[in-house]
Amino acid sequence: MAGYLEDTIAALATPPGTGAVAVLRLSGRDACGIARRVLRRKGRDAPPVLESHRARLAVMTDPVSGDALDEVLVLPMLAPRSFTGEDVVEIHCHGGVLIADRVLRALLAAGARAARPGEFTERAFLNGRLDLCQAEAVADLIEASSDAGRSFAWHHLEGALSRAVQMTHETLIDLRALVEAHLDFPEDDLPAETEAAISAELDRVLCALRRLAATFARGRLAREGARVVLLGKPNVGKSSLLNALLGRERALVSDQPGTTRDYLEEPAAFGAVRVLLCDTAGIRPTDEAVEQAGIARSLDVASSADAVIVVLDRSRPLGPEDTAVLAAADGRPHVVVRSKADLPEVWEADRGMLEVSARSGAGLDLLVDSITRTLLAEAHVGGDEPVIITRARHHEALLGCAGAVERALSSIRSGGDLEVVSIELQAASLELERIVGSADVDDLLDRIFRRFCIGK
Repeated sequence: MAGYLEDTIAALATPPGTGAVAVLRLSGRDACGIARRVLRRKGRDAPPVLESHRARLAVMTDPVSGDALDEVLVLPMLAPRSFTGEDVVEIHCHGGVLIADRVLRALLAAGARAARPGEFTERAFLNGRLDLCQAEAVADLIEASSDAGRSFAWHHLEGALSRAVQMTHETLIDLRALVEAHLDFPEDDLPAETEAAISAELDRVLCALRRLAATFARGRLAREGARVVLLGKPNVGKSSLLNALLGRERALVSDQPGTTRDYLEEPAAFGAVRVLLCDTAGIRPTDEAVEQAGIARSLDVASSADAVIVVLDRSRPLGPEDTAVLAAADGRPHVVVRSKADLPEVWEADRGMLEVSARSGAGLDLLVDSITRTLLAEAHVGGDEPVIITRARHHEALLGCAGAVERALSSIRSGGDLEVVSIELQAASLELERIVGSADVDDLLDRIFRRFCIGK
């Protein structure tokens, strides 16, 4: 790990393509040296002065041919006052595929190495600028597609989860020290008042861990989103409803039954909740093999959905296909809508059914609100949790920590061996250390950072 930190890395930090400005980033001990090899003051054959956190205009040149490539803005950020904790130089050139590529090639020719995905953030972690929770929050903030996801990522980047984990970790360390102090005197029983104090504190820690772990349902919903499936018989208006919710024509709409042969997924935002809307094949008896396969897949998708929108056509009599659709949604969180509210009804609605028209837009806001409330209720959202966890890795570590604390608590209450209590408290502490990256997590680093974009 220490070897590659000697390298100076370079990458495009803005999305490739045509734009007003492209930003390239250098990081490493030779960042300033490489910058001086390719930059010249305008009208002079000398490199610019690289003063930390002060931007200057310069001319970007090819280090091999000496040809001028572009007029750029140079922003040095010297260690340790940079994102990575190393010397960093940002070069802002005119946007465009060709110019950005030529500037990057010039930096590589001058001695830089092309950065791997996430390597800038990885260096920030390795140099102590961020812990692992905060490093993951950088990616979550970039990828956030809902206000809730953005908010949770920002709080993690600010260190809210790290501080909560650290406070619990310090408590476990103190309790372990107290237990081990009595291991030196095995002939003496643990005083009753000390045992009661340790038990009470472990019980408090266990409740806090379980409460924090329970926020994962809400956090996962904000970070990963929820799959919402439209389910109904042919021609009830599922595809039209999908298009109306998306605000654009995405699904093919036809009066011919069986037009949708497979499910179709599209992302959407329902208020603060990110969802993946899924249009499915109409549920009906059929002898056509392809349509049968599509219907089977629709039912399978609905069975694992976070929520189902059951679509019934109020302008057509209810039939056995509608009954089958309602049965398929039974046991899953669902909302029942009567579509085509702009047409005369031929059957009366039951209580709780929503009236929706994809053509006029009537009832769409109410449907979105109802689905959002259904999803949040399933996630047991209370809204007052100070810290929310959003990643399965954190959830698993918290459950592992809670399990070790529970075993320690059971042992001390039953008068068990204090050495066993100490071992369980050590195991609990290690689980928390894995969350923030202070334990041996080398096996995790590649899996975490390779999912970042290059340049971050």
